Amino acid sequence: MTSSVPPSPDAVRQAIRENRSAPNGPLRNARGEELVVAAEQTGDRDLLRQALFGLITAYEFSTESGKMLVPFARLLQEWDRDPSDFDQGDAHNLHWYFKWASSGMLSRPEVPMASIEKWLGEMERRYRIAGYSEGPVRKVELHVAENRGDVERAARAFEAWTAAERNRMSDCHACELNDRGRYWAAQDEYEKALQAWEPVLAGRLSCAEEPHRVLAKSLLPLVALGRPHEARANHLRGYRMAKGNESLLSTIGLHIEFCALTGNEARGLELLAEHGAHLGSSEKLEGRLGFVTGVLVLLGRLITLGHGDRPTVAYEGEQRTVSELHSLLAPLGVARAKLFDERNGSTVVSDARTKRLERQPLLNALPLGVRSRALAGGAPAGGGAAPAPALVPVAAPAGAGDLQALVAEARRLRALGHPGRTAAWARVAEAVARAGADGGYEPDALLAADLLSHRAVLAGRQGEKPPRKLFAAAAEAYRAAGEPAGAVLSEMHLALAALQEGAEAQEVVRLLDVAAASAEALVPAEATRLRRMAGVDLMRIKIDSFLAHQAHGHEDHGGGEDDGAPASAALCDFLERYAPHGGTGAVDGVDDMLADAEIMLAQDAWEEGDWIRVEALLSSAAARAVSTGRVWESAEPLSRLARLRMMHGRFVAAEESARTAVAHSAELTDPAEQGSVRLALAEALYRQDGKEEEAATYALEAAHWFDAAGDTAGAGAYARLVLAQAYGESGRPAEAAEVLESALPDLLEQGEDWAVRARETLAVNLRGLGDSRGAAEQYLRAAEVAKGWDDPVRHAGLASLAAECLASGGLTEEAKRAYARSLELWRPTGHTLPYVRALRSLAWLEVGGDRPDAEAVVRARALMDQALEALEGAPDGLLVERARTWAQLAELLEDELYKDDEEGDEDDEGEGDGDDEGDEGDEGDGVAVRRETAALWQKAVDAFAASGAQALPERVDCSLRLAWTENFLGRRENAIAGLRELAAELSEEGTDEARRLLRAVERNLNNLT
Repeated sequence: MTSSVPPSPDAVRQAIRENRSAPNGPLRNARGEELVVAAEQTGDRDLLRQALFGLITAYEFSTESGKMLVPFARLLQEWDRDPSDFDQGDAHNLHWYFKWASSGMLSRPEVPMASIEKWLGEMERRYRIAGYSEGPVRKVELHVAENRGDVERAARAFEAWTAAERNRMSDCHACELNDRGRYWAAQDEYEKALQAWEPVLAGRLSCAEEPHRVLAKSLLPLVALGRPHEARANHLRGYRMAKGNESLLSTIGLHIEFCALTGNEARGLELLAEHGAHLGSSEKLEGRLGFVTGVLVLLGRLITLGHGDRPTVAYEGEQRTVSELHSLLAPLGVARAKLFDERNGSTVVSDARTKRLERQPLLNALPLGVRSRALAGGAPAGGGAAPAPALVPVAAPAGAGDLQALVAEARRLRALGHPGRTAAWARVAEAVARAGADGGYEPDALLAADLLSHRAVLAGRQGEKPPRKLFAAAAEAYRAAGEPAGAVLSEMHLALAALQEGAEAQEVVRLLDVAAASAEALVPAEATRLRRMAGVDLMRIKIDSFLAHQAHGHEDHGGGEDDGAPASAALCDFLERYAPHGGTGAVDGVDDMLADAEIMLAQDAWEEGDWIRVEALLSSAAARAVSTGRVWESAEPLSRLARLRMMHGRFVAAEESARTAVAHSAELTDPAEQGSVRLALAEALYRQDGKEEEAATYALEAAHWFDAAGDTAGAGAYARLVLAQAYGESGRPAEAAEVLESALPDLLEQGEDWAVRARETLAVNLRGLGDSRGAAEQYLRAAEVAKGWDDPVRHAGLASLAAECLASGGLTEEAKRAYARSLELWRPTGHTLPYVRALRSLAWLEVGGDRPDAEAVVRARALMDQALEALEGAPDGLLVERARTWAQLAELLEDELYKDDEEGDEDDEGEGDGDDEGDEGDEGDGVAVRRETAALWQKAVDAFAASGAQALPERVDCSLRLAWTENFLGRRENAIAGLRELAAELSEEGTDEARRLLRAVERNLNNLT
């Protein structure tokens, strides 16, 4: 509207209407300003008022709310000039906007406090004249008092506001509860705050910006009160609601701050990246202070963790590192807060900002379930967040500072094969190094050998090459120290290290022979002689098996059926030889090796499909571990046992095994093992109705452990898929969608099965959130993947679901095409039910809209006829579908008849008396259609009656429709008789549902009679 020709009032009015539905932000605001100028040019005072109202609303829902003062002042001038120019709605809006204008004044430090107090008085005066409650005035006074730091006045205003009667000028109840909770949270009264917010958090109260804001405000109070699981749920749900909304930038800032203070700094960076453009420029900090403060909390935490050089987002035209962005934003926040303090005559704003910036992390790590990139590198300046759930530490003996006690504990754990043995030896090594530095301490020969062995094991785990020299040196050191059993163990490790380094098979076998000879040479009195011999024998089986498979691979034998036979035979011989020596103790016995052999045999039996043997072997292996006190070693066979039982539908038994595995995993230090046992339990629980919430708990833990293990894209992604499914079936679709969207790129890389399952799960939850179009997109993408599968049923089902979502999303033509495609896919499968349902849905789409043409009705009827034809000769179980098809065809014909009647009424001002020949012909057509619908309703009623009690509600509905159709056809007695017969039958049923349906029948009988 930059033309020199004044715009027409109608054009301006239409533009105002269009701008009301535009996205919030600077563009809507700028357009609103243009429309005020254009309205003024027309000379139409009413149009000017509408433009001013539109501009004020645009400002309020953006970061420029303070700008509304000018247009609001102009509206007040219009009111004072002639209130009669305002209709009832405009008068209400004018008084409503007093509250917005008050907030706008408080948000602009250049507005003097004296002016704000004067404005508050003016608001009170005008509200009193208009007859409104003082509640909204006292609420504004509360904000003024809080800014001034007047605690007593704020308390009086809060009490008066909350005690005042709600009226038409009161904010929506959800927004008022937001402010009530905010008042208490500012005083660290978190219990009172959460109590005030509860109706909003629970979903009983909502509005355009609630529960978005309350969900964010609840995060840190929940964590502080020891309710982190609720905080996690509120973060996932709330951020999804708020993201991308410019008027909720402060809310986004709270989510970023929450991430920074719960060990989720990587997630915080992702949220910053999504909203980096909203940082604005140094000249446009207005309305962004809350958001910027949340960002500064994150940046400060990252600097503390040593990530100051990490790149973040662009600011003022340049990409910035964490430190650079912090140094640019921090002074702006300080300066802005100082302006407020100077205006308010208090330090309230600066104090609140400082409190946020100085708050320390509340948790080392709160798993959120979403996939975030790990923050690699960094050198924490003052203690960093734990990257994984805290490992259960091995209890140190009393006097842990005593070197001898540390050595004794490390040797005990090593003898037990305890998962904490490596950490224990690391503590010994540190203590020895300290003692050497402090007083020149030198370890004795045996301890020196132990430390050398520890170095070799550690080097092997860390991938250092070559550890062979270290193991060889350790063996020599043990012999020199008079500990030949220790030498045997090092020689075994030496053979394994040679294999891992790619040594020739003959060299590996030779080294094993050396270890075997050393074990045989141990004196009979040596307590560990049998154990060392068994250890060498089991290692030989494993290495021989590996070498055999390697040879087959090199010779391209393709992994024949007999590849595992030699290993299986050797394992059976091993069990036969050493089983008589089982049960001799955890330190010197061989039970752990017997269990290991059974697990290996179970794997072979699994590949052969011998499920009974698999279960027996895994159960025996777990029992051996428990009986010797090595309970942590039972976790693996129990987890495998759980998966076996799940595979055969024995979910309760699977849960029992998996739950025991989790209980026995407490001392495991390998995060991948911790993740595996929890994932098994999560899946077992998820497969059982009513246990989805607990399944989500363990899937969440599993995902976090896999992240710690570095397997985020594999097992971690699958754990998130299970987590999303459990969330979705627990009625938490927002959390499910947020988790799954974060893991989707990883899941799509794991094969077609995972990709289809992931997209289908995401679609289900998007649909639950009302995002029909997003759901349709996921279903279509899943169908595209499944179209090449041998079984077309999955492809057809996904196509049908996509069509349903497209239809509910208003994409009618796309839905028609999707249904047509699904019909092509269902037809050859022989699955009658989904085929018929797709035909019926497509029929309704054909006649969708207010005025379908005659050809559309013909097409719809043909589709219904196809459905009935497909059901001919179908099993009795599909009788109810025949009934539904008859009923829907009748309903479709009646709907079109009514539409024709309405169209006829529009074309003819009079109703006609039936004397005109043309009218008689039209009436005859209508009567014929109603006779047909009556016959269809009767067929449906009879079929529903034959389908049993589960079809009773549908039968009653069709009976009522039949009665009114009969009544229209002049057969009222038939209608009454049919309903009386039905009423008598319902009276005899005696169920609550029958009584409810009887009341509906009786109401219709009364109307008919």
